[in-house]
Amino acid sequence: MKPKTVVVSLPVADLDSSLRFYRDGLGLSTATVDEDAILFELPNLSLFLIERGEYATYLDRAGVATPRAAVPGACVISCAIGSSAEVDDILARAATAGGAVPEAAGTYDGTYMGYFTDPDGHLWELVFNAQTKSAAAPE
Repeated sequence: MKPKTVVVSLPVADLDSSLRFYRDGLGLSTATVDEDAILFELPNLSLFLIERGEYATYLDRAGVATPRAAVPGACVISCAIGSSAEVDDILARAATAGGAVPEAAGTYDGTYMGYFTDPDGHLWELVFNAQTKSAAAPE
């Protein structure tokens, strides 16, 4: 399998609140907003935010039992970030926009990492690996 694009669809409680969080708070741009979904085109990823009721429709179509409730953290969205300062900036912006930052970012085995959740509890992991960056730099 060689997908050309990865698409992640996240169920959300309130599209307007999620739009404000991702667009206004985190600065992601979107060209597609309709009554049931919002699309953010990121590098190598299409992120759809869909209302929980619409999410249940997808599950029914796929023959999957509808969960009783969305499970926060059931999906971790990881992003490679360009610097530790950028990780810190994104965490601050997420907190200001209504997300939760459970703890300050830190270094684990040479990798600077930080986490936040959006208003629906979806977990984002921000990763900056200085070793990878320095290894890729031209000599």
